[in-house]
Amino acid sequence: MHNLGRLFSYVRPHRVWLVTGGALMILVGLLEGATALLVGPLLQLVLEPTAARQDIVLLELRYLNRTYYLQDIFPLPVATAASLVVGAIVLVYAVKAVSEYLGEYSVHRLGQSVVMDLRNDVYARTLRQSLSFFHRQTTGKLMSTAINDIDRVQLAVSHVLTDFFRQAFTLPVLLVLVFLLDWRLALLCFVTVPLIVVPVAAIGRRVRRLSRQAQEELAGLNDALQETYSGVRIVQAFGSEGFEVERFRGRARRLFDTNLRWVRYFALGSPLMEVLGALTIGILLLYARERIQAGALAATMMGAFVVALIKVYQPVKRLAGIYSLFQQALGASEKVFELLDHREEVREKPGAPALAPFRERIEFDRVSFAYDSAQPLLCDISFAARAGQVVALVGSSGVGKTTLVNLLPRFFDVSGGSIRIDGRDIREVSLASLRAQIGIVTQETVLFNDSVAANIRYGGRQASDRELRRAAEAALALEFIEQLPRGYDTGIGERGVRLSGGQRQRVAIARALLKNAPILILDEATSELDAESELLVQRALANLMQGRTVFVIAHRLSTIRRADTIMVLEDGAIREVGTHQQLLARGGLYQRLYDLQFVDLDAPPRVAAPEPA
Repeated sequence: MHNLGRLFSYVRPHRVWLVTGGALMILVGLLEGATALLVGPLLQLVLEPTAARQDIVLLELRYLNRTYYLQDIFPLPVATAASLVVGAIVLVYAVKAVSEYLGEYSVHRLGQSVVMDLRNDVYARTLRQSLSFFHRQTTGKLMSTAINDIDRVQLAVSHVLTDFFRQAFTLPVLLVLVFLLDWRLALLCFVTVPLIVVPVAAIGRRVRRLSRQAQEELAGLNDALQETYSGVRIVQAFGSEGFEVERFRGRARRLFDTNLRWVRYFALGSPLMEVLGALTIGILLLYARERIQAGALAATMMGAFVVALIKVYQPVKRLAGIYSLFQQALGASEKVFELLDHREEVREKPGAPALAPFRERIEFDRVSFAYDSAQPLLCDISFAARAGQVVALVGSSGVGKTTLVNLLPRFFDVSGGSIRIDGRDIREVSLASLRAQIGIVTQETVLFNDSVAANIRYGGRQASDRELRRAAEAALALEFIEQLPRGYDTGIGERGVRLSGGQRQRVAIARALLKNAPILILDEATSELDAESELLVQRALANLMQGRTVFVIAHRLSTIRRADTIMVLEDGAIREVGTHQQLLARGGLYQRLYDLQFVDLDAPPRVAAPEPA
C-alpha cells in the first residue's frame, strides 16, 4: 500500500482534473439510477396502453405508503403520458452521455498527466546515477522499466481509474435504489456477495505476483533485442542468427507462459460474477413472485427492481476486474519505485557553490577507488597537473586508466583521498559547474541519431552558426560536412552509422571544441583508420589539445611524445613518472610497454595466423 500512496501523490498537482472527473462521475451514477427508475413508468405505459392521460408512478414504496410521480419532477404540460416518459428518458440519457464523456476525459487527462510526470522523474533520476549504476544494470531492463512498467501503471491511473470512478459512484446509487424499492428482496439478493469477496482477493494477490514476474521476463526480452540489434554485424559475421533466434524464442516462451498464468487467474473473476448473478436472479424470481401475489410489490416496481439489480451487478463485476488490473499495475510500480528510490552514489551537496574557472592546478591526493570494497582498483594515487600540461596515462589493459580520469568529472566518487581543482575539493562544488569545465572525447565515439549540427551543438546549445562552423573547421570536418546531401542538417543515423570512422571521430572532436572547456579528457581510439583519416584525426586532436590541460589515455606514439608528463600505471598504482625520453632512458616498465604497444603501432609484426579449417 506504500507504493499506492506514492502513486497517488503524483495526483496532487493535477487535482483539479480529479475533482472535475469525480463530480461528473457522481452525476453519472445518479443518472444511472434514474434510468433504472424510469423502467417503472415505461412498464406502466405498456401495461396500461388505454390510459390517455394519467399520473405516472416513478417510485412506489408500499411499506411506507408513499408514492412519487414523474409529474412531480417534470411539471411541464405535455400532450400525453407517453410524451412525458419518452421526453424524460431522452433527457436523462442525453445528460448522462455528456457527463460521462466529460468525466472520462477529465480522469484520462489526470491519468496521462500522472504517468508523464512519473516517466519524466524516472528518466531524470536514471540520468543522475553514477556510471557504476549503469555498469550493474542492463540497458534493456532500464528501458523496460521506463516504458513497459510505466505503461502498466498508466493502465491503473488512466483506464482503470476512469472505470473505477464510474462504477464506484454508480454502485452506491443503485444500492440505495434497490433497498428503497424492497429492502427484503435486496437483503436476499446480497447474501451471496461474501461468496465472491474471498476468491477475488486471492486472485488479485496472485495476479500482482505474476505481473511482477511477467515484467521481469519482458525486461529480459528487451535485453536480447537491444544486444542483438546493436551487435547485428557480429551476429551475422559468426553465422549466429539461428542461435539468437532460438535464444529469443526461449525467452518469448517464458514470457508467454507467465502471461498465460496471469490470464488464467484474471479470467476467473468474470465467470464467478456470472454464476453469482444467475444464482441471485433465480432466488429473486422465486421470492418476488410471492411478494407480487401478496400485493406487497407492484409489478412495475418489480421491473425497476430487476433492472436496478442487474445494473448493480455490473459495477460489482467490473470492480472485481479493476481490482485484478490494479494489482497488476502495483506489481509493475514496484520496479518503477525501486528505480526512483535507488540512492545516487554521486550526490551534490545541498547549496554547493559553482566551481570558479580553472586557472592553475589539478591535484590527485592519495586517491583510492574500488567498485566494491573487496577489490580496490586504484590505490594511493597522488600527482598534480598544471594548467596547460598534457598528462599521458599508459599501462596494460584493465589497470584503471579510464577509471582514474572518470573520477575527475565525478562519474564515480573516490573511495579515499581527494581531487582538488585550484585547491577546491570537487565534491564541494556543483556537478554542473564542474562538468562544464571538462571536455571529453571517448575511445568509443558516441553520436546521436540526429543531424550533424545537433551532434556538434551538444557541446554548446546556444552556439551560433558561425561558432558551429569554426568548431567544424578546427576539427577538420568542414569539408566532408559540406559535401553531405543536406550539409549540417544531414541525419547521421543511430550512433552515426552513416559516417565513416574518421568522420565520426572528427564530429566528436568538433563537439568538444565547441564546448571550449579548459580541461580535456581524451581516451584515444584504437580502431584502425586509413592513413588519410588517421592523419586528419591526429591534426584535429592537436587543434583540440592546444591551450588546454589534457589527460590522455594514450594509444598513439605521437601523443606519447607530445606529453609533458607520462604516468605508468600497474596494479592500481603509479609506478613510473617522467617524459618519454626520461622513461626510455630509465628502462623498466615503460620501456617494456613501449616495445609491446607503441612501437607495434608503427611496425606491426607479422604473426602467423591459424590456418582456416
